[in-house]
Amino acid sequence: MAEFPMAWGALHAQAQPDILPLDTAADRPARGLVHALFLVGAFLAPLNLVIRFSFTVYDALTAVIAFLLVWDAGRRGPRLQFLSFRLTAAAYVFLLFAVLSTLRSTVPTESLTQVVQFAFVFFIQIPVILTLARSPSLFRASLILFLCGALVGMLSSFVAGQVQGAGRTLIFYSDNPNRLGYPTAYILPFVLYLLIDAPRSKRAWATILALPAFYLMIWALAASGSRSATVATPLALVAFLSFHPGLHINFRTALRFALVVMLIGLLAYGFYESDLFPSTLHKRIDRTLRQEASLTQDRLTLADAGWRAFEESPLVGVGLDNFRYVATRYLSYTTNQLPHNMWLQFLAQIGLVGTLAFLALMAGWFVTLFRAQRATRNRSQREMLWAFLASMIAILTIYMFVPIMIERHYWLIFGLGLALADYSRRAPRETPVEDETYASRQASGRPARALRTATSIFDEDTGSSVPSASPPASSTAEIISQIMARPD
Repeated sequence: MAEFPMAWGALHAQAQPDILPLDTAADRPARGLVHALFLVGAFLAPLNLVIRFSFTVYDALTAVIAFLLVWDAGRRGPRLQFLSFRLTAAAYVFLLFAVLSTLRSTVPTESLTQVVQFAFVFFIQIPVILTLARSPSLFRASLILFLCGALVGMLSSFVAGQVQGAGRTLIFYSDNPNRLGYPTAYILPFVLYLLIDAPRSKRAWATILALPAFYLMIWALAASGSRSATVATPLALVAFLSFHPGLHINFRTALRFALVVMLIGLLAYGFYESDLFPSTLHKRIDRTLRQEASLTQDRLTLADAGWRAFEESPLVGVGLDNFRYVATRYLSYTTNQLPHNMWLQFLAQIGLVGTLAFLALMAGWFVTLFRAQRATRNRSQREMLWAFLASMIAILTIYMFVPIMIERHYWLIFGLGLALADYSRRAPRETPVEDETYASRQASGRPARALRTATSIFDEDTGSSVPSASPPASSTAEIISQIMARPD
């Protein structure tokens, strides 16, 4: 047991750089148990299987993985990789003001519970992701299994057909029907990326196989009646389809953006008028457009009460998850809920400084991924980075109408995005670029095709390039079998 404290101390021996260095040891697939637990966790994360209170099966698996990694670090295993210095500083400031606000809370235990959950996310969950997802094959397998888990949750609702009083379909792990529609917004960019990244000879078959998934996602959006997911989904689509070849300020990008907006607008109108999906969302949108008080008044009064709470104490709030106990103190006719906006909720519950720290954390994530997509010369990596950016845009759009971003699967996307950015920033020096891929194709006798020739408004280059250290497997089963079969 003497090895454990020594290993834990070794984790903090060196300051974490702004972009973590590539750990080549992590590319030697490891220890089968750790990898297996990580992949199982990626599948279970979106299913939110609760053990007790807010502690989920995914949390338990992540904690076990962290323990095994810390223990193995004392025996020359891969060191646990933490967030960069700037992001870690933002996390500490956020947690500090969350703790200070607990002193003003009505129910301190509930505030501390959420503080512990955020600490778990920042210092256990994300470091585990950053450490293990540095292996490209493990990264890709975990992403695919994450998507499968989200689709399984939708499928369970489709089969069970459990509805609440308003006719909105529920998902098995929540009594809030909105949560059935959320995954559509943030997994759709990844599904589109996998289709675009598929070999051209297999893209038609991949599209046919993906059609049931597309139908299931649109069904979930319609059956849930989630207006926030309805806003987030087209925004994510516009972001990914317009900019996945790269963010360039030129006529071509502007034209692609305009065409994408027109296409999505037409598809959205067709979806709105279609009888192929439940009418729940259609009815809720109609009622919202008519400004029915039953759908809007509660949120407006909660926003007013939240702002008054912030004005009363701008620096220290009422404590995480505690505003519902004091809402009527600020506005007597409001309901006992949290403000339906993540940023206003943070202002009321942890104050201005803590809110700015959380904003810095999210802004740092976007800056890191934007820099990585500009630096990489690998088309596949650049498009995947844009899938993550579009997914996070969808998540933050949803949270303009939802109180608090604490569910672990959102932070799984956060961590995987940082791991991909880390790899992609180093790719120009450590992996073949598109021109080299093209040269190798010519040498092998395949038909010549200039990679820089644009053949489509929506796809600037048609070549497919991936890191040579880990060519993508053709199926999830092959990826997982490759990982588990390699020796330590």
